[in-house]
Amino acid sequence: DNGPGHIGADGIWTGSAADDKYKGEGIVVGVLDTGINSDHASFAAVAGDGYTHTMPDRYSSYLGDCEKVEFASMCNDKLIGIRSYESITDSYMDAAFQPEQPSWNITDPKRPQNGDDYNGHGSHTASTAAGNELFNVEHVVAITGEVGDGIPTGLKFDKVSGVAPRANIIMYQVCFPGDGSYGDGYGGCPGSALLAGIEDAVADGVDVINYSIGSPFGTFPWDDPMEMGFLAAREAGISYAVFCLKT
Repeated sequence: DNGPGHIGADGIWTGSAADDKYKGEGIVVGVLDTGINSDHASFAAVAGDGYTHTMPDRYSSYLGDCEKVEFASMCNDKLIGIRSYESITDSYMDAAFQPEQPSWNITDPKRPQNGDDYNGHGSHTASTAAGNELFNVEHVVAITGEVGDGIPTGLKFDKVSGVAPRANIIMYQVCFPGDGSYGDGYGGCPGSALLAGIEDAVADGVDVINYSIGSPFGTFPWDDPMEMGFLAAREAGISYAVFCLKT
């Protein structure tokens, strides 16, 4: 609700801190995280201020899960792609996510095998970077499970916005939900998904990568697969923001 002001982004929006007014038009932000709540207003094609997003000309169709007929409605001209990975979504077939069914009888998982966000972290980081401008936004407390819009607290924010609210977004679901719905056995981010997400973001031609995934353990960059992946992204001309946790 006031983060963009802390870093001066609103000065760029108005032109007071730049030669032109700019809110991220034409920029594609790739977010590597837990997935995204595709039906949230922060990622709608039409923002709260009436701005109507358009898909950049270099894309001819929506990407990832949205290329499948059953998930096509998850994308729009704001959220132009959602890529999920089998190392994450295959776990939705596990009996832990279907506690009311015997393991030998699971055919259709309760959680569709796509990049929807059951944790909230991915939706949070995506909206912080490029969420729409919205007004009179209800503050809610998160709930766990497959379906839910949260519990209203009665508090409303006059306005919320990402730093680049008119940028487009592609989500790369590289982390398990880790939402605690069925215990704590489904958390973390497998290396195979992380690397695939970085490589896909490069191939998809994003302008920026957000990687809010940290580790308390240092690595030697020249033999660390993730570090080498980001080096490849840099050489492809992509800027990236990486959260780094050190103890």
